[in-house]
Amino acid sequence: MLGAALTAGIGTAVPLGVAPRAWAAPTASGPAQLTLPPPTGPHPVGMVPLHLVDTSRPDPVAGPGHHRELMASVWYPARRAEGLPRAPWMTEGALRAFLTDAGFVLDPALGPLTAGHVGAPVHRMGRRLPAIVYSHGAGSHRGDHTIMVQELASHGYAVVTVDHTYDTFTEFPDGRVITPGDVPMFPKDFATDLRFLLDCVEELATGRNPDVDGTTLPQGLLGALDLRCIGAFGWSKGGTATALTLLADRRVRAGLSIDGPM
Repeated sequence: MLGAALTAGIGTAVPLGVAPRAWAAPTASGPAQLTLPPPTGPHPVGMVPLHLVDTSRPDPVAGPGHHRELMASVWYPARRAEGLPRAPWMTEGALRAFLTDAGFVLDPALGPLTAGHVGAPVHRMGRRLPAIVYSHGAGSHRGDHTIMVQELASHGYAVVTVDHTYDTFTEFPDGRVITPGDVPMFPKDFATDLRFLLDCVEELATGRNPDVDGTTLPQGLLGALDLRCIGAFGWSKGGTATALTLLADRRVRAGLSIDGPM
């Protein structure tokens, strides 16, 4: 349904299969390692995290001189993935906070791995990649719909996910972990984050690295995204933000609000 809804506006529809259930690989010395269900597309999946700062928006919570700071991830079809580490579903610090909030006593090191291979080179396939941005629900995190995201990437899409700081469980490169708190975040704030994320998509498409730390990007990512084929989807509050973004930003050609009632 997601593929049909989005690709109607951003490119040729690609059939999406039903992924098998998650499985756990047994180990000789400890608990099994969980993995998310593998995607069904023809391409392996690559992934890279991005540390972003929107210098147009001061952050009064962080204090004077600070601006809106976000963590994001880019998922994409990879040319090869052999020998490259799989990305965790959540970083260890963010997962620890998430589990503590939910009341689960579990070692974060046992968190599931995804199908995304960190830093894998991009598979360009002779064309630019249609891009989709994703917005999570209230009190959640950018990994919330990873199964959908890696499925889309395996079928040739670049998907950019974002943590909406102060309404999410997120970890920054310096080790800071931010959890949902008393700072009110409204759908319009999520939508503003998405429009900034679209600015970062434009930077990637035009050959510039939006990561504030200058992280080395995977081979082939710069210049790989197609600005003529941009979509958006989101869940709950993120779905409402997607709808608001569609109304306000002409760069987005198609979108899907999953259970966005507000």
